[in-house]
Amino acid sequence: MSPRGLTTLERLGRRLAGRPAITRRVLAPGVSELRLHSRTTRWMGFPVSVYLVHELLLDTGFAHAGPALLEALEGVELRGIALTHHHEDHSGNAAAIAARHGCPVYLAQPERQDSEGLHRLLPYRQVFYGAPRGYEPLPMPSELDTGAGTLRCVATPGHSGTHTVFHEPRDGLLFSGDLYVSRGASAIMRHEDPHALARSLRTAAGLGPHRMLTGHGGDLEAPVALLETKAQRIEAAIERVLTLHEQGSSPRAIRDAVFPGARKTDPGMALLTQGEFSQANFVRAVLDRAPLPLPVSHG
Repeated sequence: MSPRGLTTLERLGRRLAGRPAITRRVLAPGVSELRLHSRTTRWMGFPVSVYLVHELLLDTGFAHAGPALLEALEGVELRGIALTHHHEDHSGNAAAIAARHGCPVYLAQPERQDSEGLHRLLPYRQVFYGAPRGYEPLPMPSELDTGAGTLRCVATPGHSGTHTVFHEPRDGLLFSGDLYVSRGASAIMRHEDPHALARSLRTAAGLGPHRMLTGHGGDLEAPVALLETKAQRIEAAIERVLTLHEQGSSPRAIRDAVFPGARKTDPGMALLTQGEFSQANFVRAVLDRAPLPLPVSHG
């Protein structure tokens, strides 16, 4: 799309991003990582990775990096694109790549394509990544043919209702998207579900992967223990939130107890994202999605 078709915020984001670059790394025979960098992602310390598994592309990165990614995929034969989830840093170039290569796009629960803030991106998301253009996803199957093998597609909601991980059983590879970004409980977006995330981490651990490749540059050996430990830490944080609530603590006091230092860092994060991303959201999500009705806090 020409710059004329971009919003003012997206044009600002492209200027801030500079000229995105791609680092290509071969991970295994027929498997490569394309790591997308821009000035903005370097500032955040948060690169975005897409993976080419033989003739299947896993995720498509963010819109600001679209021209560079299309160039990197020139001459590559693609039979399909599979998205770990529909957030803009993972689906940003699905429309352009699918059109260029004449291949389908797969997404779990495609009817939710415009949910979780995608229908109207907040300013920080437009600036950091840009908005995905419209694409027509097909429902995610249980398995996908890579052209040289099979990937298992496993639903792992929590970070997103559309989230899926891809397991290559022959080499024990797990393409985990945003299932594993931090090592424990952390700030989350308003739509996230910590209860579901803990369950999904255990689901992924149960696949028994030997190597985990994340959506933001992580390449982790022996990930089962990491996945289980993160699940345990989230479950412990959930239990503490519920206990403090039952004792009458206010949501803000609970946040400060569960996340030391939140009083200093959370207000700025919430301001930048208009409340969409914060540690306070973790507390609210736990209380809103608790399995049983909760007593009202007296704090």
